[in-house]
Amino acid sequence: MARSDSAARQPHIAWRITRVFLHILGQIVLWALILAGTVAIIVVVAGTIFMTKFSDYLKQDIIPAAQEYANSLHLDNRDMAQTSIILYTDKDGNAHELQQLYATQNRIWADYDEISPHLIHAAVAIEDKRFKEHDGVDWIRTISAIGNFVGGDASYGASTITQQLIKNLSQEDEVTIHRKVQEIFRAMAFEDVYTKEEIMEWYLNTIYLGEGCYGVQSAAQVYFAKDSSMELSPAEAASIIAITNNPSLYDPYINPEGNRNRQVIILHEMHNQGYLTERELKDALAQQLIFRDGRYEEKSYVCVNAACGFKGTADDYLEGTDGAFRCPLCQSVNPAVDGSSGYSYYVDTVYRDVVEDLARQLGISENAAEQMVLTGGYRIYATIDIDVQRQVDEVYQNLENVPKPSGAQQLQSAIVLIDNATGDLVAIAGGVGEKDGSLTYNRAEAALPTGSSVKPISVFAPALEAGVITPATVMEDSSFYDENQPDWPQNYSRYYSGQCLILRGVSSSLNTIAVKALDALGLQESYDFLTQKMGITTLVEKKETGGKTYTDIAYAPLALGEQTYGMSVREMTQAYATFPNNGVFREARTYTHVEDAEGNIVLENLQESHTALSEEATFYTNYMLEYAVDYGTGYPANMNNMAVAGKTGTSNNNQTRWFAGYTPYYTAVVWCGYDEPEQIVISGTNPAITMWNKVMHPLHQGLDYRGFYLPPDVHYFNVCADCGMLAADSCKKDIRGTRLVSVRLFSKDVPTGYCKCHTILEICAETGMIATEFCPETKEAGMLIFNEDWKVNKDEDFVYNPEEAKTCTLHTHELPETEETEPTEETEPTEPTEPTEPTEPTEPTESGNTVPTTAQPEALPPEDEWYAYRNILIEPMTQ
Repeated sequence: MARSDSAARQPHIAWRITRVFLHILGQIVLWALILAGTVAIIVVVAGTIFMTKFSDYLKQDIIPAAQEYANSLHLDNRDMAQTSIILYTDKDGNAHELQQLYATQNRIWADYDEISPHLIHAAVAIEDKRFKEHDGVDWIRTISAIGNFVGGDASYGASTITQQLIKNLSQEDEVTIHRKVQEIFRAMAFEDVYTKEEIMEWYLNTIYLGEGCYGVQSAAQVYFAKDSSMELSPAEAASIIAITNNPSLYDPYINPEGNRNRQVIILHEMHNQGYLTERELKDALAQQLIFRDGRYEEKSYVCVNAACGFKGTADDYLEGTDGAFRCPLCQSVNPAVDGSSGYSYYVDTVYRDVVEDLARQLGISENAAEQMVLTGGYRIYATIDIDVQRQVDEVYQNLENVPKPSGAQQLQSAIVLIDNATGDLVAIAGGVGEKDGSLTYNRAEAALPTGSSVKPISVFAPALEAGVITPATVMEDSSFYDENQPDWPQNYSRYYSGQCLILRGVSSSLNTIAVKALDALGLQESYDFLTQKMGITTLVEKKETGGKTYTDIAYAPLALGEQTYGMSVREMTQAYATFPNNGVFREARTYTHVEDAEGNIVLENLQESHTALSEEATFYTNYMLEYAVDYGTGYPANMNNMAVAGKTGTSNNNQTRWFAGYTPYYTAVVWCGYDEPEQIVISGTNPAITMWNKVMHPLHQGLDYRGFYLPPDVHYFNVCADCGMLAADSCKKDIRGTRLVSVRLFSKDVPTGYCKCHTILEICAETGMIATEFCPETKEAGMLIFNEDWKVNKDEDFVYNPEEAKTCTLHTHELPETEETEPTEETEPTEPTEPTEPTEPTEPTESGNTVPTTAQPEALPPEDEWYAYRNILIEPMTQ
């Protein structure tokens, strides 16, 4: 009984367990509260810091940038009555009109009141139903889009029409938080600066609608053959707006069913939002759409004078005796009416440059910048020289001036000229014959394979700058590879000539010498020089496509001109103009500045320039390229009244021909080839030199003679053509003829020793072999000493190998004495014949197998002197 009482006094086991559980739970709750409090404190502190930083980020970066962006576009200043004009300045400093800029026949831009209300309603209904109420950002759609994104649905868009316009203008569409935040605040800034009508006008004029259409005005013509969007029905308007969501998916010419499905959705939204009555909806859904491209039907032309407003077909315009078509009401010339007329190549180039620069400066799309140029009343000051351009046009527009190869195609050509005094681009032609429109294909701007014309800017100039070579450096004209590999590169002549001065390698355009000089310089160094010093933008560092990897950092692209894409005539001219400008590179601009209608500067095209080459490298490059014109492949470009330097070029399989030439006055580069790749089969002079001559020779008639800058510490030195050392008597007496070459060098680059690659031997006068003691007549002659490292010419007769000496085999023993014969009676001397006139040298091949005649001083020095120097009066170039 006592035991039972004791047990009763003990707590029940279940209660004890409960107490322990509650204690543990309390501890857990306590620690959870402590942890939650700590986390909350951290979140509050971190959130405060984040919001402070985010606020600073918005105030200091995003908001000011957004406001500046919105204000810089001046969307509200578009005045359709103001035509932009390109002007040029004559030699007296007076400005003259060169070209009025006009839109195409199908006027792309439409003012807000020229846009069909059905298009506006369709756009609002499907893209931004709260467009009229929000401040640039639809926060309801934004929050919904965030919720859908968190839930895994990223297809729901939140961008308003204002935000879409900003994306169209900036062409920034990367998916980043920074861009989205930037876009949101730009939209809000836009709404503060511009009205809803201005925003809608720009949106509907800049959206892409397939088939090359930007804006609803051109889309109305392309899809429904209607010149004005005001003529569109609700069904047609909905069909056009349907395209903008995905042009490749909803283009009615490509996918009529897809376009129809989205059109129906838009029409129903228009009805739901009160833009269509029930009757209008049924009529729109029932309308059978007829798609017809109106670009190829008879066009109507709007007068370029917007204040006039006349609109009519080509027959309504009056053709004057000057070939211009004038408005019958205000007499304004409309260049668009004449189908064969259009902008010149120069105007095309200026136009594209201004559009590109304006788009870059304002951070907008080129399409938007184009509309600003066409309608902003700008005054664009071009760098064209009318007299030079007139000479180019006279040659290039007359097909009789174009060489005629044997091919069936018309040989095409392009030329760019730079005035060396300014560095500005003063004339251009992007093709031959009459130009058939505006903004057409311009071969002067296209990337084309350069062939050997690239060597001076990719190999020799940078190698001279790096001190790797001088004109007297000798390299072997032989295969670049070892004997167990294929011979590469091949010269134009398919012949290797052995030891060769760089001077001859340049003038004869030897591929082997270019490759070996490039190897000594370095591939990356050459690539960097072209891209960083010479303004070349078309080279490929590395590109993977079609399972293949392409790069221009290689021997063939840099030394032989076999680039992935090529280079443009414009950039080649710009690079070559560095040489006559004492090594200073200057951007070849086509305009100096652009003013708006009020005279404010919109674009100032400051000419970027930098020193690309030292005085020494510049002189050597000019000297060798002038030598190439005087004695090498560029000989046909020689002028009697002017110093000329230049380099020819032939691309693989003779499909293009180049000549990059310059005088102290002008630099001009010419390309010739076919639009469809085909070998150029032509005899005689390189057609690029022919076209160069036809332009450049008349331009230099009457100009004062000028030579290229001659530094004071440059002299002529006689060197050995086979080793580059100072010439010895043995070089002059070489069995092949003199191997003495007079080369211009700075004193610091003069070789420090005399030739050791020649030796003087007694040669049999009869056999030309090394004389024996029995040879009746001998003479002293120089021969090359055998070198086992040579790849070619080891076994030639002019090489002396002591171990395999080729002695005379005719005179091997003493000849018997012969009886003296009576002298014959002297005959009367004949009258001397008149000397014949010297003939002009024939044009050498780019890599001929004969050694070209070397330049000699006016008088060779005495034999005991190892150098020669002559004073030449050459006018230094203007700095």
